[in-house]
Amino acid sequence: MGIVFAEYRIDAASRTDYLTWAAVLKQEHARLEVYEGTEQPNLFVEIWSGLSDEEYAALKTARIGGGGGEASDGPADGRLDGWRTMERWVVGGRGKIHMWQFKPIEAEKA
Repeated sequence: MGIVFAEYRIDAASRTDYLTWAAVLKQEHARLEVYEGTEQPNLFVEIWSGLSDEEYAALKTARIGGGGGEASDGPADGRLDGWRTMERWVVGGRGKIHMWQFKPIEAEKA
């Protein structure tokens, strides 16, 4: 288990729509926090906690595609549609949504 960061910039004209969408997303996904850059308005980071490798892969595919596939219309669990809705607010579209998975470090064995 680890954490996942998703980072993107929202067009200023779409800010209100995005914030409404993000509020719903947070209600539907308890493991999600959303932050905005203090020095870069409209730059957002999602932090997803406790995702398994499989959950990360499904989320990444749903959001930005992967393995040659297209992004889906919504998350794998189907509780919230609208990944494609969100893409239109991202400056540069889906290709500018960046995602990374991180895991806790462990001491290396000698």
